[in-house]
Amino acid sequence: MKKHILLILIILTFSAKSIAQDCEYTEYYPLVELARKNYSGKKYKEAEKNFKLAFKKTNHPFGADLHLAFAVAQKLKNSEWAEQIAIRLAKGGVPLRYFRYHKKYEWYDKFSADFNTYSDYYKENYNQKLRDKFLSLLNRDNEFNSKYHDWRTREIELSLDELINGASEIISDFKQMTDEYGFPNERLMGYNYIPRKNSIERYHSGALIIHIYQRGVLVFENEIHEIVCDGGLHPNYQETLKKIRGFGNSTGVEQEMKARYAKYRGTE
Repeated sequence: MKKHILLILIILTFSAKSIAQDCEYTEYYPLVELARKNYSGKKYKEAEKNFKLAFKKTNHPFGADLHLAFAVAQKLKNSEWAEQIAIRLAKGGVPLRYFRYHKKYEWYDKFSADFNTYSDYYKENYNQKLRDKFLSLLNRDNEFNSKYHDWRTREIELSLDELINGASEIISDFKQMTDEYGFPNERLMGYNYIPRKNSIERYHSGALIIHIYQRGVLVFENEIHEIVCDGGLHPNYQETLKKIRGFGNSTGVEQEMKARYAKYRGTE
């Protein structure tokens, strides 16, 4: 009996380790979080160490983390590491204008001269069309969400059909996109450069999924873990999305918007 229990424990332990190994970003996120805390505390050497450890855990570090690591490299005057990060960012679709404040560094001239090579790498290995479509969808989702809250607070009026059609269009376009390309992530699209900030941020995929859940459609409900492991969502969303629901019973947009209309305009 004891031997059977021991065997079961060994199998469970091995399975847990296998799952952790299959999830590429399991060790990445804690190291990056630590590096960010190091940076906030001006412990730049510690931040460098933890960023480098994190970047060894995956072949595709996130752009926002590379952006901060780039700042760490400059703080420490680590020219070699700064150049390595710059090349990785450029290969991920970050334009030359992002680096315009770094012309004084010794690596910049060669980097600038080779930039077309990095741009070609991006075009060959990433899907710019998907990135543009996804960013457009995120903007439309944000606009609809703002419009909905203006309606909820009676700053504007929308009909029930307008609410249903607005939410349905976003969800339909997202489903069509994911059917064609899979869940949009940086591995597919490259990095999210924000021109007005001259910064690199993660795509706001989590906010989009939360809004879709709130609108009555539980997309990828059984695949969130795989999406997290592939870098599409932060691990926090695994638990967060379990709790996110609208006012209806999650059977679709029409049922959800009818429930909302009854809640906020039911007495009229």
